[in-house]
Amino acid sequence: MDDFSKYLLLACFGYVYLKLLIPYVGFFARYMFNEPTNWNKYIEKPRIVFYGIGLLLMHTSYSTIMEYASDPSSFFYISNWVIFLGGIVLSQITWTEKFKNVFIPKIKEKLKKKNNFNVSVTNDQLKELYNGLVNYDMLIVARTKKEDFIKVFTKDWNTHVSKVYFKLDAPSCREFYELFKTTFPKNSLSVIDFFKRSETIRREDGKPYKYSTVKDAKSRTPISKKSNELKAIFSNL
Repeated sequence: MDDFSKYLLLACFGYVYLKLLIPYVGFFARYMFNEPTNWNKYIEKPRIVFYGIGLLLMHTSYSTIMEYASDPSSFFYISNWVIFLGGIVLSQITWTEKFKNVFIPKIKEKLKKKNNFNVSVTNDQLKELYNGLVNYDMLIVARTKKEDFIKVFTKDWNTHVSKVYFKLDAPSCREFYELFKTTFPKNSLSVIDFFKRSETIRREDGKPYKYSTVKDAKSRTPISKKSNELKAIFSNL
Protein backbone atom coordinates (compact mmCIF):
# COMPACT_ATOMS: atom_id res chain seq x y z
CA MET A 1 0.00 0.00 0.00
CA ASP A 2 2.87 2.36 0.77
CA ASP A 3 4.36 1.94 -2.70
CA PHE A 4 0.98 2.35 -4.38
CA SER A 5 0.26 5.57 -2.47
CA LYS A 6 3.72 6.89 -3.22
CA TYR A 7 3.52 6.23 -6.95
CA LEU A 8 -0.01 7.61 -7.17
CA LEU A 9 1.00 10.80 -5.37
CA LEU A 10 4.09 11.22 -7.54
CA ALA A 11 1.98 10.69 -10.66
CA CYS A 12 -0.37 13.44 -9.48
CA PHE A 13 2.55 15.77 -8.83
CA GLY A 14 3.97 14.97 -12.26
CA TYR A 15 0.65 15.75 -13.96
CA VAL A 16 0.16 19.05 -12.13
CA TYR A 17 3.73 20.25 -12.68
CA LEU A 18 3.73 19.16 -16.32
CA LYS A 19 0.44 20.96 -16.95
CA LEU A 20 2.02 24.08 -15.49
CA LEU A 21 5.44 23.85 -17.14
CA ILE A 22 4.39 23.21 -20.74
CA PRO A 23 2.75 26.62 -21.36
CA TYR A 24 5.15 28.60 -19.19
CA VAL A 25 8.26 27.11 -20.77
CA GLY A 26 6.77 28.32 -24.04
CA PHE A 27 6.23 31.78 -22.58
CA PHE A 28 9.81 31.88 -21.33
CA ALA A 29 11.28 30.70 -24.65
CA ARG A 30 9.37 33.31 -26.63
CA TYR A 31 10.40 36.00 -24.14
CA MET A 32 14.09 35.06 -24.36
CA PHE A 33 14.02 35.24 -28.16
CA ASN A 34 12.14 38.54 -28.17
CA GLU A 35 8.99 37.04 -29.64
CA PRO A 36 5.44 38.04 -28.66
CA THR A 37 4.53 36.03 -25.58
CA ASN A 38 0.75 36.56 -25.58
CA TRP A 39 1.07 36.93 -21.82
CA ASN A 40 -2.19 38.06 -20.30
CA LYS A 41 -1.31 39.19 -16.80
CA TYR A 42 -4.96 39.45 -15.79
CA ILE A 43 -5.30 35.70 -16.34
CA GLU A 44 -1.79 34.34 -15.75
CA LYS A 45 -1.06 36.11 -12.46
CA PRO A 46 -4.22 34.83 -10.72
CA ARG A 47 -3.56 31.40 -12.27
CA ILE A 48 -0.09 31.28 -10.71
CA VAL A 49 -1.53 32.30 -7.34
CA PHE A 50 -4.11 29.50 -7.42
CA TYR A 51 -1.56 27.04 -8.72
CA GLY A 52 0.80 27.98 -5.89
CA ILE A 53 -1.91 27.46 -3.28
CA GLY A 54 -2.88 24.14 -4.86
CA LEU A 55 0.70 22.87 -4.92
CA LEU A 56 1.20 24.04 -1.34
CA LEU A 57 -1.79 21.97 -0.23
CA MET A 58 -0.47 18.97 -2.16
CA HIS A 59 3.03 19.21 -0.70
CA THR A 60 1.90 19.79 2.90
CA SER A 61 -0.47 16.80 2.82
CA TYR A 62 1.98 14.46 1.05
CA SER A 63 4.07 13.57 4.09
CA THR A 64 1.03 12.81 6.26
CA ILE A 65 -0.48 10.59 3.59
CA MET A 66 2.73 8.59 3.38
CA GLU A 67 3.01 8.43 7.16
CA TYR A 68 -0.46 6.89 7.53
CA ALA A 69 -0.46 4.89 4.28
CA SER A 70 -0.36 1.66 6.30
CA ASP A 71 -3.65 2.62 7.95
CA PRO A 72 -5.87 3.85 5.10
CA SER A 73 -8.98 3.99 7.29
CA SER A 74 -7.47 6.53 9.70
CA PHE A 75 -8.77 10.08 9.90
CA PHE A 76 -5.40 11.63 9.07
CA TYR A 77 -4.95 9.51 5.96
CA ILE A 78 -8.42 10.25 4.59
CA SER A 79 -8.43 13.97 5.51
CA ASN A 80 -5.04 14.59 3.95
CA TRP A 81 -6.10 12.81 0.78
CA VAL A 82 -9.02 15.23 0.67
CA ILE A 83 -6.59 18.14 1.08
CA PHE A 84 -4.30 16.70 -1.58
CA LEU A 85 -7.15 16.27 -4.06
CA GLY A 86 -8.41 19.75 -3.19
CA GLY A 87 -4.99 21.10 -4.17
CA ILE A 88 -5.24 19.34 -7.54
CA VAL A 89 -8.72 20.73 -8.15
CA LEU A 90 -7.62 24.23 -7.14
CA SER A 91 -4.74 24.17 -9.59
CA GLN A 92 -6.61 22.59 -12.48
CA ILE A 93 -9.66 24.85 -12.26
CA THR A 94 -7.43 27.67 -13.47
CA TRP A 95 -7.44 26.21 -17.00
CA THR A 96 -11.21 26.33 -17.37
CA GLU A 97 -13.11 28.98 -19.32
CA LYS A 98 -15.25 29.62 -16.24
CA PHE A 99 -12.13 30.64 -14.29
CA LYS A 100 -11.20 33.20 -16.95
CA ASN A 101 -14.64 34.51 -17.81
CA VAL A 102 -16.51 34.29 -14.51
CA PHE A 103 -14.28 33.73 -11.49
CA ILE A 104 -11.53 36.31 -12.21
CA PRO A 105 -13.98 39.15 -12.97
CA LYS A 106 -15.80 38.40 -9.71
CA ILE A 107 -12.56 38.46 -7.72
CA LYS A 108 -11.52 41.74 -9.36
CA GLU A 109 -14.90 43.24 -8.54
CA LYS A 110 -14.56 42.21 -4.89
CA LEU A 111 -11.04 43.60 -4.61
CA LYS A 112 -11.78 46.84 -6.39
CA LYS A 113 -12.24 49.76 -4.03
CA LYS A 114 -15.59 51.26 -4.79
CA ASN A 115 -15.92 55.03 -5.01
CA ASN A 116 -19.29 55.16 -6.75
CA PHE A 117 -22.56 53.29 -7.13
CA ASN A 118 -21.40 51.77 -10.42
CA VAL A 119 -24.89 51.73 -11.91
CA SER A 120 -25.77 51.31 -15.58
CA VAL A 121 -28.31 54.05 -16.06
CA THR A 122 -28.55 57.00 -18.45
CA ASN A 123 -28.90 60.64 -17.47
CA ASP A 124 -32.30 60.73 -19.19
CA GLN A 125 -33.51 57.82 -17.07
CA LEU A 126 -32.27 59.54 -13.91
CA LYS A 127 -34.01 62.77 -14.96
CA GLU A 128 -37.27 60.88 -15.45
CA LEU A 129 -36.83 59.16 -12.09
CA TYR A 130 -36.11 62.51 -10.43
CA ASN A 131 -39.24 64.07 -11.96
CA GLY A 132 -41.34 61.16 -10.73
CA LEU A 133 -40.00 61.52 -7.18
CA VAL A 134 -40.69 65.25 -7.27
CA ASN A 135 -44.24 64.74 -8.57
CA TYR A 136 -44.98 62.41 -5.66
CA ASP A 137 -43.28 64.75 -3.17
CA MET A 138 -40.58 62.26 -2.18
CA LEU A 139 -37.60 64.62 -2.38
CA ILE A 140 -36.68 67.87 -0.69
CA VAL A 141 -36.34 69.82 -3.92
CA ALA A 142 -34.72 72.83 -2.27
CA ARG A 143 -31.75 70.66 -1.23
CA THR A 144 -31.77 68.09 -4.06
CA LYS A 145 -31.53 69.64 -7.50
CA LYS A 146 -31.73 67.48 -10.59
CA GLU A 147 -27.99 67.96 -11.17
CA ASP A 148 -27.28 66.76 -7.61
CA PHE A 149 -29.43 63.68 -8.15
CA ILE A 150 -27.56 62.74 -11.32
CA LYS A 151 -24.14 63.35 -9.74
CA VAL A 152 -24.92 61.13 -6.77
CA PHE A 153 -25.75 58.15 -8.99
CA THR A 154 -23.13 58.60 -11.71
CA LYS A 155 -20.05 60.31 -10.24
CA ASP A 156 -17.39 59.20 -7.78
CA TRP A 157 -18.51 60.09 -4.28
CA ASN A 158 -15.30 62.01 -3.50
CA THR A 159 -15.65 64.32 -6.52
CA HIS A 160 -18.73 66.22 -5.38
CA VAL A 161 -20.69 67.31 -2.31
CA SER A 162 -24.15 66.58 -3.70
CA LYS A 163 -26.68 64.68 -1.58
CA VAL A 164 -30.13 63.20 -2.17
CA TYR A 165 -32.58 64.24 0.54
CA PHE A 166 -35.52 61.83 0.57
CA LYS A 167 -38.87 62.51 2.20
CA LEU A 168 -39.24 58.79 2.89
CA ASP A 169 -39.17 56.67 6.00
CA ALA A 170 -36.65 53.81 6.22
CA PRO A 171 -38.91 51.05 4.77
CA SER A 172 -39.96 53.29 1.86
CA CYS A 173 -36.37 54.26 1.12
CA ARG A 174 -35.35 50.61 1.24
CA GLU A 175 -38.14 49.83 -1.26
CA PHE A 176 -36.81 52.61 -3.49
CA TYR A 177 -33.43 50.87 -3.38
CA GLU A 178 -34.96 47.48 -4.21
CA LEU A 179 -36.95 48.88 -7.14
CA PHE A 180 -33.87 50.70 -8.43
CA LYS A 181 -31.88 47.45 -8.44
CA THR A 182 -34.71 45.59 -10.16
CA THR A 183 -35.25 48.26 -12.80
CA PHE A 184 -31.54 48.67 -13.54
CA PRO A 185 -30.16 45.18 -12.91
CA LYS A 186 -26.79 45.71 -14.59
CA ASN A 187 -25.14 47.33 -11.59
CA SER A 188 -23.35 46.40 -8.39
CA LEU A 189 -25.37 48.62 -6.10
CA SER A 190 -25.45 47.27 -2.53
CA VAL A 191 -27.39 48.21 0.58
CA ILE A 192 -24.27 49.18 2.51
CA ASP A 193 -23.01 51.37 -0.35
CA PHE A 194 -26.36 53.06 -0.77
CA PHE A 195 -27.08 53.82 2.85
CA LYS A 196 -23.67 54.00 4.52
CA ARG A 197 -20.44 54.10 2.50
CA SER A 198 -21.45 56.76 0.00
CA GLU A 199 -22.75 59.22 2.62
CA THR A 200 -24.89 60.71 -0.17
CA ILE A 201 -28.36 59.44 0.80
CA ARG A 202 -30.04 61.50 3.54
CA ARG A 203 -33.29 61.62 5.45
CA GLU A 204 -35.62 64.60 5.49
CA ASP A 205 -33.87 65.94 8.61
CA GLY A 206 -30.50 65.86 6.84
CA LYS A 207 -29.15 62.90 8.79
CA PRO A 208 -28.10 59.64 7.11
CA TYR A 209 -30.40 56.65 7.33
CA LYS A 210 -29.35 54.21 10.02
CA TYR A 211 -27.85 51.27 8.15
CA SER A 212 -28.93 48.65 10.69
CA THR A 213 -32.52 49.87 10.37
CA VAL A 214 -32.79 49.88 6.58
CA LYS A 215 -30.87 46.59 6.29
CA ASP A 216 -33.71 44.77 8.06
CA ALA A 217 -36.54 47.00 6.86
CA LYS A 218 -37.61 44.65 4.06
CA SER A 219 -38.24 41.73 6.43
CA ARG A 220 -40.07 43.87 8.97
CA THR A 221 -42.11 45.93 6.48
CA PRO A 222 -42.42 44.13 3.12
CA ILE A 223 -44.84 46.79 1.81
CA SER A 224 -43.87 50.36 2.68
CA LYS A 225 -46.11 53.39 3.04
CA LYS A 226 -45.08 54.69 -0.36
CA SER A 227 -45.11 51.34 -2.11
CA ASN A 228 -47.81 52.13 -4.69
CA GLU A 229 -46.32 55.51 -5.56
CA LEU A 230 -42.78 54.09 -5.89
CA LYS A 231 -43.99 51.26 -8.12
CA ALA A 232 -45.84 53.78 -10.29
CA ILE A 233 -42.68 55.85 -10.70
CA PHE A 234 -40.48 52.91 -11.66
CA SER A 235 -43.10 51.36 -13.94
CA ASN A 236 -42.67 54.40 -16.23
CA LEU A 237 -38.96 53.66 -16.60
